Amino acid sequence: MSLSIRRRLLLGSGLALLFPLAQAVAQDTPTQLSPVVVTAPLSPAQADLVEGSTVLEGDALDRRRAITLGETLQNTPGVSATQFGAGASRPVIRGQGGPRVRIMENGIDTFDAATVSPDHAVVAPVGSAKRIEVLRGPATLLYGSSAIGGVVNVIDGRIPDAAPKDGLSGNARVDYGSGAQDKSGFAGVDAAVTDRFVVHGEGGALTADDYRAGNDRRIRNSSLHNQNGALGASYLGENGYAGAAVSRFDSYYGVPGGENVHIDLEQSRLDMKAGLYDPIGFLDELKFKFGVASYQHDEIEANGQPATRFSNNSWEARAEALHKPLFAGSEGVVGLQSSRRDFKAVGAEANIAPTQTDSNALFVLEQLDTGPWLFALGGRAERVEIDNLRSRGGRDFTAASLSASATYRFTPMYQTGVSLSRTERAPTAEELYSNGKHLATRAFEIGNAGLDKETAWHSEVSLRKVQGDVTGGINLFVTRFNDYIYGAFTGQQQEDLNELRYSQTEAEFRGAELEAAWTFWRDSDTGRKLGLDGGLDYVRAEDRSNHRALPLIPPLGYRLGFVAERNDLAFRLEMVGVADQDRNGVNETGTAGYRLFNTALTWRPFAERRGVAISLQGRNLFDEDGLVHTSMLKNDAPIRGREIRLGSSVTF
Repeated sequence: MSLSIRRRLLLGSGLALLFPLAQAVAQDTPTQLSPVVVTAPLSPAQADLVEGSTVLEGDALDRRRAITLGETLQNTPGVSATQFGAGASRPVIRGQGGPRVRIMENGIDTFDAATVSPDHAVVAPVGSAKRIEVLRGPATLLYGSSAIGGVVNVIDGRIPDAAPKDGLSGNARVDYGSGAQDKSGFAGVDAAVTDRFVVHGEGGALTADDYRAGNDRRIRNSSLHNQNGALGASYLGENGYAGAAVSRFDSYYGVPGGENVHIDLEQSRLDMKAGLYDPIGFLDELKFKFGVASYQHDEIEANGQPATRFSNNSWEARAEALHKPLFAGSEGVVGLQSSRRDFKAVGAEANIAPTQTDSNALFVLEQLDTGPWLFALGGRAERVEIDNLRSRGGRDFTAASLSASATYRFTPMYQTGVSLSRTERAPTAEELYSNGKHLATRAFEIGNAGLDKETAWHSEVSLRKVQGDVTGGINLFVTRFNDYIYGAFTGQQQEDLNELRYSQTEAEFRGAELEAAWTFWRDSDTGRKLGLDGGLDYVRAEDRSNHRALPLIPPLGYRLGFVAERNDLAFRLEMVGVADQDRNGVNETGTAGYRLFNTALTWRPFAERRGVAISLQGRNLFDEDGLVHTSMLKNDAPIRGREIRLGSSVTF
């Protein structure tokens, strides 16, 4: 698809979707509450964020829930995935992936090796997630220089934060999918031992055969088996709280392609959090989080023997002080963050030296709400030290970030906003010190120990309608990088593998995201309603030094859905798709567009027990075949073909 056609499609579709918004200005329609985004600074309402965001929970999360985090979030606004088979798929946000997207569990790092290579799984079990939040655009102020592209926060209940009603609460779910004969189950329960002390337990498991792609093809070596569990407890007092949880995750999965590689992964983890309300006169709350994990995985080759072991022993601590208003409408937070990552690879594919990465940071964010105006201003200073334990050398970096935003609510229904930021990111150990073969990516990867930190200048504007039966908005953004770090295939080979080298250049990312939803009929007495929703997202990225496209950039994506609901039934029919991607990086091939049709039906059979639900889904109903452009293994790991999914859940 040519650029001019893409622009006409983006503009025309955008006008078509925003037209109902303009027609609805004078309508007296019900308010639709915007959820609070706990991942964002000071937990604002989603509507008040200038940058794009997505919140998945409840039925919306269950409808999208997949085996991996990347597949779960794929086709949400601005998000693609690395698509490395059934076992490993990491989100790509606005064309940014790897170390530029910070993935967290409950606000703390996942402590895995997923940024090292796309065949390494994200250790954030989707089956136990109660809520997933995505912040698109720089979120470096609170979460570090690795959040220069965005943040994904998987929120579960392993550390209880509230006493269950009637002393006991919980949820359980079982699912079956026909495409890979996958079967999964999860159960979790909270019990109040006293009116202040709550305990939590949970466990889940999943097993799947090789999955089926379009045209009835089985993707060899894509099977998966994993299990996870956690035990936690919290004390919830009048003046504060404290809690902790221990958890375990194990996974064994195949990497599609001709090498018949399997990965045997395990992680043990401890999390703690605590807080004090009104600890001293000028503070509203003092919060503390800490996580530590031991992670390792073995890459097992066709002969059944482990060839390489990757290990990552890490910890992270965060302290945040929320101060009392300095004047009417103000609030703010000052915080400290510290982390250590000890990473090692041993064996035939040990393509990176053992490294120790230490990071220490101070951040501050202030916000002022005057009624029509909402202003935010923040900064972060971070010191990163990366030691190469093999050569006894290393690199030190000081990264500084600043951000400012303003939101104007010019009517109760409409608001607009603008944000500006300058952020810096230190290179990772992998970008600096990789040097060796990696069969899973079919590459001989070569780092660059002389890399400098990269700097991103980001600007974004948004316009939203936030209330009524018609809601939606549009975000336009530009990110310009100095010393942008990326790996690209050189066209050369080493040891019969394609050579991939890390280098720096000047780069620019430009894009747009549009969303709209219209409830065009409702009956409040019966709970019945009919509605439409849709969206578009597009990003264009190029090397400013030669005006060539950067590699692994997602094509234009689009979505259109129809929903019909009543008190006991919810039905959804949707079309999701992507356009052709013919703007390719050096030594990169293009991908054809595809269009998928999905349907979902959720039935709540007991009016007095709303927590009981049975769901039936059809995904990729017409068995479309397609490749994910952001995958380094796109020809070996295509999208899933037609499948029927059946699930049931109970919440009490």
